[in-house]
Amino acid sequence: MRPLATIIAAAAVAAVFTAPAQAAKLPSTFFGVTANGPLDAVGVDLAKEGAVMRASGVGTIRLPVQWPQLQPYASFAQIPESTHQYFTNVGGIPTDFSTTDAQIAAAARNGIDVTALVLRAPSWAALKPSEVFSPPREPAAYGRFLKTLIGRYGPKGNFWPANPSLPKRPLRNFQIWNEPSLSRYFPVKPWAPAYARLLRASYTAVKAADPGAKVITAGLPNFSWRDYATLFKAGMKARGYFDAVAVHPFTGTASGSVKILGFVRAVLDANGARSAPLWVTEISWPSGRGKANANQGWVTTEAGEAVKVDEVYRAYAKSASRLKLARAYWYNWVSSDSGNQDAFEYAGLRRVGPDGSFEDKPALAAYRKVAFALTR
Repeated sequence: MRPLATIIAAAAVAAVFTAPAQAAKLPSTFFGVTANGPLDAVGVDLAKEGAVMRASGVGTIRLPVQWPQLQPYASFAQIPESTHQYFTNVGGIPTDFSTTDAQIAAAARNGIDVTALVLRAPSWAALKPSEVFSPPREPAAYGRFLKTLIGRYGPKGNFWPANPSLPKRPLRNFQIWNEPSLSRYFPVKPWAPAYARLLRASYTAVKAADPGAKVITAGLPNFSWRDYATLFKAGMKARGYFDAVAVHPFTGTASGSVKILGFVRAVLDANGARSAPLWVTEISWPSGRGKANANQGWVTTEAGEAVKVDEVYRAYAKSASRLKLARAYWYNWVSSDSGNQDAFEYAGLRRVGPDGSFEDKPALAAYRKVAFALTR
């Protein structure tokens, strides 16, 4: 008979080789939300909401940064005298950092990573000033605005020494526009060459200001894989344009969303971008059934939304290694959930309650549960 210690040791070795492999835990930044809508209202306690986010497993937010909000005027001569005190001179351009200061501070205080979704062009820099989502007349001007953000919030940004009580969490992720394949958000035809030029200028500007920062393409919806193929044909290349590729794979099922990502992955691999990670920068199943008429393709109930949160994140996690999927942002954190025909106004994990305060929907409990299950 072998000694008991030998038997135990042998059994332990056998167990190592026969036990089922455990799935690797995901980084906290895999779980994100878009921070917009009711969060932008005056008086919202952003630090308090950030604490709720963090306690719910949110590791990163996708924060819309509206260029016209920060730089509405081309020169100080255009600013009403009564508002001069709100603006800082950045390369001769009056810049109001107050909104983004509060947003970046709240995220830093709660240990949440930020991806800046940089949108729109002020009328003085717009190609089509009458269009809300006009791209800039000169892509280089948009690039200079990205440098302005890095100069304020990047690793050497002046925001951090001015706020020494905050944990330093530099802004290092920049998403260049939103859904340019849709004319509503990028009113230029043909869209692909114009967007490729904007992306190239953005990449050049960001890397000059912070070589370690990441440039993320705009999230493409619908037939995203076809549109990425179109972008490559229009001049976009695997090097010098982006660090990560974003997709908005809205569809009826979690498995269908993963299938869309697979199609995009194949296009990237075929065009030399095999190492580029995928980011899902919008996904949701809004709980607007019976309340909204628009965007009905994947609308559901509050209970259905909670089920979908769990299903899609588990499906993404299972396929993350194969697809090189690095992040997934639910759209969105809080929504109005009333008085609107657009289903996306019911997409939040939280909603605006009758008294104007924010309250949880069943989807938030599902998000918290799956986030902690897959990251801890």
